Amino acid sequence: MIMPTNESITGLTRRIELLAPAGRRDALEAVINAGADAVYLGAKTLNMRQHRKDFHFDETQLRQAVEFVHDAGRRIYVTVNALIGESELGQATDLLASIEEVGADAIIVHDLATLRLARELGINTPLHASTMMNVHHYEHAAVLKRLGVSRIITSRDISLSQIGEIGRLADIEVECFVHGDMCVAHGGHCNTSGVLFGKSANRGECMKPCRWDYDLVRLDDGQAVGRVGGGHLLALKDLCLIRHIPQIVQAGIHCMKLEGRMRDAAYLGGIVHSYRQAIDAYYECPPSFTLAVDQIEDVYRSQVRRLSTLTILGGASHRDVVDTDGRREPLLLSNGHAEPTDADEAVVLPPQDRETVAASAEMIELAVCVSGTEAAAAALEAGADRIYLAAELSQRSGEHWKLQAVTDVIDLAHRAGAKVGLRTPRITTDREWAETRWVLGQLTGAELDFVLVHHLGTLALAARLCPASSIVADVGFNLMNSAAVALLAELGADACCASTEAGLADLAELTGGASLPIEAQVHGPLLGMLIDHCVIALHGSSVGRKDVCRGPCRHVDFGLRDKHGQVRPVVADQHCRNHLLTGCDLGAMPILDRFCRPGIASIRIDGQFDQTDHVARVTSTYRHRLDQLAGRLLDDGSWRTHWGVVEDLSPRPVNLGPYPRSVVHTATTAHVMRQLHNQRETLI
Repeated sequence: MIMPTNESITGLTRRIELLAPAGRRDALEAVINAGADAVYLGAKTLNMRQHRKDFHFDETQLRQAVEFVHDAGRRIYVTVNALIGESELGQATDLLASIEEVGADAIIVHDLATLRLARELGINTPLHASTMMNVHHYEHAAVLKRLGVSRIITSRDISLSQIGEIGRLADIEVECFVHGDMCVAHGGHCNTSGVLFGKSANRGECMKPCRWDYDLVRLDDGQAVGRVGGGHLLALKDLCLIRHIPQIVQAGIHCMKLEGRMRDAAYLGGIVHSYRQAIDAYYECPPSFTLAVDQIEDVYRSQVRRLSTLTILGGASHRDVVDTDGRREPLLLSNGHAEPTDADEAVVLPPQDRETVAASAEMIELAVCVSGTEAAAAALEAGADRIYLAAELSQRSGEHWKLQAVTDVIDLAHRAGAKVGLRTPRITTDREWAETRWVLGQLTGAELDFVLVHHLGTLALAARLCPASSIVADVGFNLMNSAAVALLAELGADACCASTEAGLADLAELTGGASLPIEAQVHGPLLGMLIDHCVIALHGSSVGRKDVCRGPCRHVDFGLRDKHGQVRPVVADQHCRNHLLTGCDLGAMPILDRFCRPGIASIRIDGQFDQTDHVARVTSTYRHRLDQLAGRLLDDGSWRTHWGVVEDLSPRPVNLGPYPRSVVHTATTAHVMRQLHNQRETLI
C-alpha cells in the first residue's frame, strides 16, 4: 500500500497562493478582482520588462497600488530583478528603501547586490529569489535562506518533484510558474542579446533571439539538415498547467505563478479567473476534482502561443515544447543579425596612459581554459600562468577528464610555475551535484589552486571540500557591480569573473569599486544560451527526444543559421545540454591595453571547444602581447603579424564581442530595432 507523503497532506491543508502579474493599473485591478491572492509588479527601473516605458509603476503609482491591494486583503510583491551596474547601486538602494517604505509584502530580487544592500539598509520586507537566480538544487536555496531569502522562485528547467524537494530539504517556500511565456535558456544563462546588441536578457531588454527563424546546418559544409515546421527551433510554447493543479498542490509548492506583466487587463483577468476557479474546486473536494468545460475553453480561447506543459512534468519531447511554425508569435523585436567581423570596431573606453598599462600588465596573469591534457600542456608551453580544466565537455570532441589526467596537469603546471583551477558545471541538478561533490572530494589533497563556481551552492560546497584552494566566482554570477562582489567575498570567494555581457565601460566601472581581483575573458567562443532543449535531437530523433537520440552530435558539428545567413555553433555537452555560441569568437587582442588597468588580475582565453594547435597559437600570441605591454618585450608591432595568423586560422570569425557596447548604458530598443531594419535593407 502506497501511503501519501507528509508533503502531499500539507499541500491539501495549506492553501496554495495564486500569484498574478500586472504591468498597469487596469491589469492590477483586473487580477485582484478575478481572485488573485497576490500580485507582482515592477517599478519604472531595475525590473525585467524594460522595452515599454508606458508600463510599470512610478513611486506614486506604486504607493497607490499597495494601498489598493491591501484594501482588498491581498499581497503585493515588487520586482527588483534586473542585473545592476556599478553606476546603478545608488538607484537600487533608493528603490529598495522606497519599496520598504510603501509597505510591499515582498521584494523579488536577482542580483546579489540586492541581498547585501537590503542587509545594510535594515530592510524587513521579505526577499524572494527570482527565477533568474536559477536555483536548481536545495543547497543553493539553503545558502540564500541564510542570506535572508524567504522564498525561492525556482529554475524553469527542473521538474515539479525537484521543486518540491528544494522546498523540503532547504526548509524554504518555493514558487513555480504554471502559465505563460517561458524562456528556452536557463535563467541567467542567456547572453546572446546582451553580447550582440547591448540589450541584456538579464536586464529585461532581450531582443528575443530565441524566437528567430533558424535552420540547423552542418558546420563542415553549411548544408541544412532539414526543416522542422517554420524553423523557430528555440521558440518554446506557452506553459499551461491548469489541468495539473493536484500534482502542483501535492508537491508542496507554496505559490503558483502566472507570467505576463506586459499582457492586457482582459487577458490577465480571464486567466486568473480560470485558475482561481480550478484551485478552489480542487480544495473543495480533491477526490472528485475535474476541470469545468468552460475553464478549459476559456484558457484555450485566450492562448497567445500554443500551449504545453513543457518539461515540468517530465517525459515531454522537444517537439512537444517548441512552437516551430512561429505564426503565433505576438511580438518579434528582431529576426537574425549579421555579427560584425571587423576587429577594429569602435570601442567606448579610451586607452590608458603607458605607465598605467605597463604597471598593470606586469601583474596580470594569463589563464587558459582547456578540455584535454594535450591542450593543457600546449598552453603551458605557450606561456599560460593558469590552466582551467573545463567542466562541460563537447560530445563531439570525445574528451573527458579522468582523475589521473587532472593530477598530471596539476603536477605539470606546478613544475612550470603555473597554477591549475577546476571549473564546476554551470548547472548542478542532482546528478551534476553528486559528481561535483565526488570529484572535489577526490582532489582534496591534490594541491588544486582554484575551484571555479557558478552559483552560491557550489561556492559553499567548494569552501567545505577544498579549503586550501582559492575560490573563483565564475561567469555564471553575471557580475557587474562591487556590492555583489563584496557579498561573494564574505561567502568565501577569493576572485571573481566579470559578466561576459559587460562592455569595456561596464568593466571599468566594476573594477573601480570591486574588493576582489577581477578576471575578464579576452578570447574564445562566447556562450549565447545554455539550454536543456536540444535542437540536434529535435531533428535527429524520430520522436524528437534526446533520451532516445542516436547522438549525431558525436559525429558532426552543427550550428543554427539565421535569416541573415549568420551561423552560430551548437555544442552538445556530456549532459546533452546545448551551448549555443555566438557566431563570432571574442578576440580582444587589438584592445588588450584597455584590460591593463587596476583591478584586473587575470585575463582568460577560453579554449575548451578548440583543438590543441589553436589553443597553443592563441595563448602564445596573447602571451607575447601581454609581455610587450608590460615592457618585458620590445613593443615593435610584431603582435599584429601574430594576430593576423590567429584570425586567419581561427575556426570561427573573430570580433570584439560585447566590449564596444554597454549593457548598463544602452541604446533604446527603438534605436536598436532601427539599426536592425537598416541592416536588413542593406542585405536586401
